[in-house]
Amino acid sequence: MHLFSRLVLILLCCIAGFAHAEPGGQVLTLGITPQQSPTELAKLWGPICQYLGKRTGYQVQFKTSKDLNAFWKDTGDGAFDLVYINPPRYVNAHTTPGYIAFAKDSDSPLINIIVVRKDGPASVEELHGKKLAVPNLIALAALVPQAYLREKGVDVTLAAVNSHDSVYRTVEKGLYPAGASLLRIFGMLDPATQAQFRVLWKSDPLPPFAYAAHPRVPPKAIERIQRALLEMDGNPEGRTLLAALNVKAIVAAKDSDYDVMRKMKLKLE
Repeated sequence: MHLFSRLVLILLCCIAGFAHAEPGGQVLTLGITPQQSPTELAKLWGPICQYLGKRTGYQVQFKTSKDLNAFWKDTGDGAFDLVYINPPRYVNAHTTPGYIAFAKDSDSPLINIIVVRKDGPASVEELHGKKLAVPNLIALAALVPQAYLREKGVDVTLAAVNSHDSVYRTVEKGLYPAGASLLRIFGMLDPATQAQFRVLWKSDPLPPFAYAAHPRVPPKAIERIQRALLEMDGNPEGRTLLAALNVKAIVAAKDSDYDVMRKMKLKLE
């Protein structure tokens, strides 16, 4: 066969291959809720994406958004193939555009906390009339503590400081008397930083963050990603990556695991 004819045949085969490729090709984007700065998130999740890529054959790309408002919009628009998302927002994302939970942190129920410096207020009642640092006004870490404080008759003003990292920094510097965060993120702080704070209040546990897939992601891809996540605690590399997230293992999840959030009917907007 003439060289030109062979090249044409190869090109046609490539085109046919792309035409029958799975939606999204061999690249899957993993959208991570911007609870921390993009730099910190990339440090944590970049290696995890590489790990998943090695074990699934897919190129898994870490993605986030500039802030929570943008992330919820991007999620609602279906911008990510996969998302790691908090329980009430998962419920929204399941409704539109139809993300489906397939995995979750096994030992990390979502617990909201209020933290103060070691020499800070001794009770939540002492926060009345003061400001509470929160990562974002629409963050779960703001909504749940605020609802609790209202029930207790404690009136606070929420002060958005852009991230959980900033919550701890501003409280440590004395810019705010208290801050709201998540117990899992508190556990990710180095021991010296943790020692600067006292947990003033903990919420009842909620379901953990969900790993969820957009409806366009093929079942085969979801199965491979799920298997790789569930097997992470079974090897040294996986356990090291999970430890950085303050998680011991990941287990399978289904949509009904988050029905408790639907019953709570939290007002997220």
